[in-house]
Amino acid sequence: MRKLIAALILVIAPLSAALSYPRFSAYTGDKCSDCHVSPTGGGMRNAYGNNFAKQNLQMDVFKKLVKKPDFSTQLNKNISVGGDIRVMHIGNENPNAASTNTFLTMEGDFYINASVNDYISVHLAPGYQIPNVPSKYEVYGMVSNMPSDLYFRAGRMNPNFGVKIAEHIAYQRTSLLNSPYSMLDGVEAGISPGIFNLTAGLYNGLGTDFISGDSKRLFVSSADVMISSKENNVNVNLGLSFYNNPYNYTDPLTAEISNANRQAFGGFTKIGLMKRVALIGEVDFLEDRRLGVMTRGLFGYGELNVLVAHGVEFRLQHELKRPNRDANDNRTIRTSVGASLFPLQGVETEAMLRFVTDDRLPNTKEFNLGFHFYF
Repeated sequence: MRKLIAALILVIAPLSAALSYPRFSAYTGDKCSDCHVSPTGGGMRNAYGNNFAKQNLQMDVFKKLVKKPDFSTQLNKNISVGGDIRVMHIGNENPNAASTNTFLTMEGDFYINASVNDYISVHLAPGYQIPNVPSKYEVYGMVSNMPSDLYFRAGRMNPNFGVKIAEHIAYQRTSLLNSPYSMLDGVEAGISPGIFNLTAGLYNGLGTDFISGDSKRLFVSSADVMISSKENNVNVNLGLSFYNNPYNYTDPLTAEISNANRQAFGGFTKIGLMKRVALIGEVDFLEDRRLGVMTRGLFGYGELNVLVAHGVEFRLQHELKRPNRDANDNRTIRTSVGASLFPLQGVETEAMLRFVTDDRLPNTKEFNLGFHFYF
């Protein structure tokens, strides 16, 4: 049982995860960077993001309970703070293995952002250390507030690939850039003129240590466009992402080192209707070549969100994983249904029931109950 729980932690623990809710972007037509300090979204919220939470993420029935709702994350003119804490209860029913029934403290992030002046800032996001699991902290310096929202940053950060969904156990996340996202050392630049966004970055490769012994680098790029109707009743975001990760592969049998390459490319979309319905979709293709053999994978993710009432959302997800799309017996499908509640500003709870079918393993059922505290 301990080994099973440890494996679950390694797969799903969002340590310093720059998580975001792209469905809010679909509802409103705003860019993810409008609510977050990071220009690619996720992680620490800025003043606009905190005000959005105050105005929209609280159930009406509980508003009278809070006598003094105002809260400032601004310590002074130049320094602001933030935080995320997530606690999950995870349970499953597996006919051929012991069931899981446990609580996990999955995230404990404290954010600090210091504006040196109007253009230069420093961002720190140390993560809570789960036993036996390395913390994936984020730290970088950034030049921003330039014409056309041009920015440049250097440090340890999240490569910008696909949609930064909060569903950190999604198959494309665990298989493409590790779980929940890889914090990698490198440099990144981007520009966002009007409805367009374009980012590109160069990082240490996937799976490298703190001091990379592999001279090859990971390149990641993403581009998207957001088209909105009058009053944002219809919002359509379309984007493409790509990464190229050449690396040295050591043959486990001969210990010989050879050139290998891992590439991923895909498309994503966010669609918002009448500020109440949000559709999120992503399809990714993975190609990993080593020892002259290429393995091709396919991953799909779909999400439907319906804003039932203020602070109450219905959620439906559908995922597909095929690590080798040229084979016929390695398909996994997971369908999830549930709801998210925001009873008070700074508190979210989510319950999801998941049904997993696998070509090789017995069908399983999973239940996740999460508690998220944020500021």
